[in-house]
Amino acid sequence: MEEARPVFVLAWVTVRGEACTLMGKGGRVLFVEHPERGWEIPGGHLEPGETPGEAMLRELKEETGLEGKVLDWNQTYYPKGWVAHVVVDSTDEHEWRVADTKVAKVRWWEDVPPLVEWTHDEFMDLSRWCSEGTQQSES
Repeated sequence: MEEARPVFVLAWVTVRGEACTLMGKGGRVLFVEHPERGWEIPGGHLEPGETPGEAMLRELKEETGLEGKVLDWNQTYYPKGWVAHVVVDSTDEHEWRVADTKVAKVRWWEDVPPLVEWTHDEFMDLSRWCSEGTQQSES
């Protein structure tokens, strides 16, 4: 039996070496600002022949300009999508822009940012998943 594959992947991005904590409790998470949907976590659809990990790292690079490492997957939160806990090296910038026309800005947030299409509960749930999981941001 073939393993179920997600339609899309999303990244809960934290800094390598920093503890993954609940939002508002000391950690920071990387968000991208979509021109219409507002602040959201990086991600997108898998391309033909792409593994979820390959898609995740491609989307991360396209939407943030950063390279990262997938530490763990939440395969159950969204019916058709997986969320990866991804770590990246710390950046000097708090906010920056990339060449992707679907991303107005990239920014580290310590609290849930102002939302348009997503819900506060979604991001708090994912924050809780990351903070309670065994996947600490590797050093």
